[in-house]
Amino acid sequence: MTSPTRVCQKAIVAVLIVLMWSAPSTADALTLQRRGQTLAKRMCGQCHAIGKSGESPRAGAPRFAHFGDRLDLSTFARRLRRGLLPGHEDMPMFRFSRPDADALAAYVRSIQQ
Repeated sequence: MTSPTRVCQKAIVAVLIVLMWSAPSTADALTLQRRGQTLAKRMCGQCHAIGKSGESPRAGAPRFAHFGDRLDLSTFARRLRRGLLPGHEDMPMFRFSRPDADALAAYVRSIQQ
């Protein structure tokens, strides 16, 4: 017969192994963030401050580092995939592919202040 403590220990080890295999590596996360940063520069940098500091080139365009103050970042990638509605008349409508939306959202989360 197996003791409850022994069963619990085996369960904990099994869960830890699954978590280690399923969690993205730090290198994968950094690659995703870099890809998101590249997208931000190309598609958003003309109007928004896309880094951790600095002012937006367009007055009134929110800084990426403060998106968490005004947006639910847990749903940001989904919003990017469905189509980001313009915040003003000069802002184009954006709809991102899943990989691009995930990359941009990962980058935005990484620079929050």
